[in-house]
Amino acid sequence: MNSDIQSIKWGILGTGKIAQNFAYSLAEINGAVKQSVVSRNPDHATWFAQKFGFARPHRTLDEFFNDPEIEVIYIATPTSLHYQHCLQALSSGKAILCEKPFTRSWEEAHQVVEKAQSCDLFCMEAMWMRFNPFIQESKQLIQEQHIGKVCSVNIGIGYQKDLSKLGQPEEGHGAMLAFGCYALSLAFFWFGEPQDYHCQVIRTDLGVDVNSAIILTYPHHTVSITISINTTNSNDVHIFGTDGSIYIPSPFIDATDMRVLSHKSQKMALTQRVGRKLKRIVKPITSLLPKSTTPARIGLIREAEETMRCLRLGLKESPVMPLKESLLIHQLLDKIKSS
Repeated sequence: MNSDIQSIKWGILGTGKIAQNFAYSLAEINGAVKQSVVSRNPDHATWFAQKFGFARPHRTLDEFFNDPEIEVIYIATPTSLHYQHCLQALSSGKAILCEKPFTRSWEEAHQVVEKAQSCDLFCMEAMWMRFNPFIQESKQLIQEQHIGKVCSVNIGIGYQKDLSKLGQPEEGHGAMLAFGCYALSLAFFWFGEPQDYHCQVIRTDLGVDVNSAIILTYPHHTVSITISINTTNSNDVHIFGTDGSIYIPSPFIDATDMRVLSHKSQKMALTQRVGRKLKRIVKPITSLLPKSTTPARIGLIREAEETMRCLRLGLKESPVMPLKESLLIHQLLDKIKSS
């Protein structure tokens, strides 16, 4: 580890699968110190600390939030608890990186952002998909018009879940919050806020959204999105332009491939460029992880690095996942859920 790099001490709230992948990710980052962890079950916190090398497992939330060593907290609890935990962390003077979706609603997200700003603390939604190298490369290709002007985009996302465990709408287990947030965040990342939208939503008898079809309208193209939790969707992306197309295979949220079809002469150069970037990133990571575990997502590593970069520079939000966009996306999520 480079001794010249300012260390950042992390606390993790939650011990589920995403928290475990994030802990693996921290092990790959210079200057990332695995300080503390807490869980609803104290035994889980102890197990997690031992397995992933955290200095201190805490037995209570109060003990965790008041730990003076923690500089930034990664919140990996269920969505229904994000609002409460974000406010507690900020009130304790900790910067936060909160797992997607940020909260259950625009109102909750707005209050978290206001609290972060009043406390002058860093705050970011952990939309790790945006930090995937293929997603970032695709944005650059779009902006540079390597496939000409974009005409249409198709996004399919969703994985089958047990509908009997969805509960009430206010618990935040519906398709839009579980998976739709990825698709909307991707559209905003590439193209910004849409001019208009149209949608159809299918719900359970209790009112939880399980299937949605959305069309986002931009000045010169549309983005078509299908979202589901009662079946597994294609989980891929097609971007069609006047001079070619970009295809990101499943799972696009954790992309490991991207195919660029260009009617111009740079097709091979683009393919090689993307391939070289991925090789530089993926190979060192996967080779260091235990073979019995799922490899840490590239996006998780990159979002943690971005959080640390912002903290070192004194930034209160990230230009890659700005708070304004999290709020705009939540506003649209609320509208679609209530349609």
